[in-house]
Amino acid sequence: MGKCGTKSFEKAYPYIDSGLVGSPQVKVMKKSILNTSILAVLAIPALALAVNSGLKVGESVSAFHPEHVAGPLAGTNECFPCTFQNRPQAQVWINGDSKANIIAIAKNLDMEMTTKKSKEFKALLVMVVDDSAVNATKKSAGAWFKAEGFKNVGVAVLGKSNGAVKAYNFNTSKEVKNTVYVYKNWKVSASMTNLEANAAGLGSLNAEIAKITR
Repeated sequence: MGKCGTKSFEKAYPYIDSGLVGSPQVKVMKKSILNTSILAVLAIPALALAVNSGLKVGESVSAFHPEHVAGPLAGTNECFPCTFQNRPQAQVWINGDSKANIIAIAKNLDMEMTTKKSKEFKALLVMVVDDSAVNATKKSAGAWFKAEGFKNVGVAVLGKSNGAVKAYNFNTSKEVKNTVYVYKNWKVSASMTNLEANAAGLGSLNAEIAKITR
């Protein structure tokens, strides 16, 4: 933040008599304005975190047909929840998230599918992109996940105009990088937005998965 000098202060507030500039009264006013500006800036991140995306707890996931590039449905556009029905599942819808975060989430889910194989836990990452980028994303995402050697987790691509985006209440604004749905018997038990693949974030995700795989 730049310094609030005398000239800039006079320009911003011309109604103040120039003879008072530098006086105790004006100094107090300048400090008050500066403090207010700082508080306003600090409030912005808090507001940015309050974004709404995804189905709410208790709502149901629905059928949709993305282009699968990895996992059990690779090479098809089969419906993921229809295929695995009442089994415990997780979907991570992605909207311009970083490759590092996406890969870390995928690795975690791949491991969860391995450790919870007896519970038939299933997971899918859905890359939501502009319709014009669907084909290119299929190639790039397919290459990413093939290089990582994932054995279990599914990966699919979906255009933003697809009706499933609205059906899942997925927010495609730039503030939303991802939205996670954890569910069983088609009912959402947990929903998370902007999940960070750090110890705390993945710990929270795994705790929700544990609840539906008991």
